[in-house]
Amino acid sequence: MTVIHRRCSGNHERDFPNSGSLYNGTDSGGECGVPAETMYYVPTEKRDNYWYSMDYGMFRFCVADSEHDWREGTEQYSFLDRCLGSVDRARQPWLVFIAHRVLGYSSGFFYGFDGTFAEPMARQSLEGLWRRHRVDVAFYGHVHQYERTCPVYEERCLPDGHGTVHVVVGGGGSHLSNFTAEAPPWSVYRQMDYGFGKLTASDARSLQFEYRRSSDGKVYDSFTLRRD
Repeated sequence: MTVIHRRCSGNHERDFPNSGSLYNGTDSGGECGVPAETMYYVPTEKRDNYWYSMDYGMFRFCVADSEHDWREGTEQYSFLDRCLGSVDRARQPWLVFIAHRVLGYSSGFFYGFDGTFAEPMARQSLEGLWRRHRVDVAFYGHVHQYERTCPVYEERCLPDGHGTVHVVVGGGGSHLSNFTAEAPPWSVYRQMDYGFGKLTASDARSLQFEYRRSSDGKVYDSFTLRRD
């Protein structure tokens, strides 16, 4: 069996002061993205700009680099607008956005503590793109737990097809992160445990997602998006 493996850049790959990163943390330990950008191929136009698109089966994936500026007016914002807007829905009916840091919605404790429930300015910059281009699902890591939202826009739950489902699948093996004491109205399911997700497109009308816990492989959360 051949399995396609793709990556997105995160704080532990990229962040270091004066390295060109959007953030000035030290989580890369001075690597500044060089090992990740050299060892792992992704179809980027420039090696240091770790954003790219990929069509696979019925999916288009638009992968953001959350460690470089993604706000309106930047090179990355223009790329994401083109990537999301150029999909041929007859060939790739399902549109997926991916980033490491949570640019959408998370009730992880450190996001909830400052009241943003995401990276600061993220939704203000990107939510209009997701809405305009009808992004179906957005996936993130960074917060070490699992959480799923309703189809949401501007913190309001909407019917399928009118909002984006945001999923944090961050329980890959590092220490787990706490949630806020109360779940926000847009948070449908959250679990502080290790696990992984599986996304399946049966056809152009039905998209299924399953979250399985690593310890027993059982499905603990799932959803289906349906389109007429």
